[in-house]
Amino acid sequence: MKGLATPLLLLSLLLARAPTATAQADGGDLVATTAAGQVRGQRVGGVLVFKSVPYAAPPVGELHFAAPAPHQPWPGVRDATHSGPTAPFNRPPAAGIDNDAAFGTGWVKGDDYLTTNIWTPALTGPARPVLVFIHGGAFVIGTSDVPLYNGASFAQKGVVLVTLNYRLGIEGFLKINGVPSNLGIRDQLAALRWVQANIAHFGGDPANVTIFGESAGAMSVGILLASPAAKGLFQRSIMMSGSGQAVLTGEQADRVTRKFGKVLHLKNTRAAYARLTPEQLLAAQPKVTPRMVKLETAEAADPTGGLALFFPVIDGDIIPTLPLQSVLKGAGANYDLLLGYNTDEVNAFLVPTGLLKKIKLDFILNKAAQTVHPAPAALVAVYRQAYPKKTRGELFSAILTAYQFQLPSIRYADAHARLSGKTYMYEFAWPSSVAAGTYGAYHGLALPFVFNQRALETGPRGMLGPAGGPAELAEKMQDAWVEFAKTGSPGWPPYTTAERQTMLLNTTWQLQANPHAKELRAWDGVR
Repeated sequence: MKGLATPLLLLSLLLARAPTATAQADGGDLVATTAAGQVRGQRVGGVLVFKSVPYAAPPVGELHFAAPAPHQPWPGVRDATHSGPTAPFNRPPAAGIDNDAAFGTGWVKGDDYLTTNIWTPALTGPARPVLVFIHGGAFVIGTSDVPLYNGASFAQKGVVLVTLNYRLGIEGFLKINGVPSNLGIRDQLAALRWVQANIAHFGGDPANVTIFGESAGAMSVGILLASPAAKGLFQRSIMMSGSGQAVLTGEQADRVTRKFGKVLHLKNTRAAYARLTPEQLLAAQPKVTPRMVKLETAEAADPTGGLALFFPVIDGDIIPTLPLQSVLKGAGANYDLLLGYNTDEVNAFLVPTGLLKKIKLDFILNKAAQTVHPAPAALVAVYRQAYPKKTRGELFSAILTAYQFQLPSIRYADAHARLSGKTYMYEFAWPSSVAAGTYGAYHGLALPFVFNQRALETGPRGMLGPAGGPAELAEKMQDAWVEFAKTGSPGWPPYTTAERQTMLLNTTWQLQANPHAKELRAWDGVR
């Protein structure tokens, strides 16, 4: 379906130092000891916070375009009270919704950016469940240390919250000869190994780790759940608006690389790309657009939906095959899984571009639907019957939302539930009041509720809109995520392939059986 990835061999040497954690007060600061050295955090509102703690060495010099390596030990106590550098990324242009809380000031320059941020109730005491968050951003933008991903309220509820940076774009995902595949995913694996080795020193339980992510972060979770390289690194997983099909084949990835080589006049070698500075690499990325590369092949559809180029690639190693196929064959059966989608995901892309209003004729609607379905008129008829009050643009948004997010989520849930019985599904339906309510429950809107950061996202251009969002919904959603991390259940019945139990999350919650069944049947056989 066309829908909107190296073990650290020296880690054992570092761990032989047998580090221990301390709860040493120093002017209100607290010091913890990791495998590479001590770090000093601070107490903020009753929660201990450690910023920019390295999980791997800076990916520069000999490590540029190389697999992540252990960080060199540092002398003394490293300051972990301030935000550090981020992976290089081009901040997206301003659109209809303010994205400051999600992207901060954009790329913060510096070499030492393969880092984690940790919020914990305490360094000592009973071992606490750990939640590790992987940020989204189409594998080309984003960072873990922004106001939206503040983990303080998670820590206040008794869990340790970890966020992480990973390499993006060309440096993280372009298929280059002589470069290990899927460097961005290998970074995530290195961070999870770091968590296993060190999180006990921050009050966390390495035997109870839940990974979760949204958008590209959820796609990463889907990959990790199915990857043999991630075995033993976590026990539970949460996919928010993700997919188990968001990977390129080797041929598709080669097409992207060939186009970059042609446009940039570069040979497909590590040496050629390593000569470019991060600034030059970022300047190069937008010179090749999705419209310039045909990704659909005879064997595989375009998993990006024509919207992206930098996706993880099937490599026979980190990603043996399509993650969905791996799960169908039994991978991931031992992990608990919570996953879901938003009701109006694609409005995030159609509203700011004006496309939602431009589809005014049946001919245009059918032509647009033809890009995702072999029988567009029949598909449109099904959706018109299901949603008689929607405009043509809104019908197209519902079709694309099903294609990009609902179907991939349901197919992944079906595959996991057949083997596991530990699968849970949700649909987030609360509509934002931003732009007079035209966005609805759009892509990314669940994040300020899960992180309980509603205060950041109000105002005329805030994610939640001028009316704000209900506090009870934020508390209840975050409680469900915490409960899942603690017990493996978010508090509602598990998903089965027969009933497809899905909790509808809004101002009131409702457990639904087989939601959108008629519309979903119209997609049978469509990849």
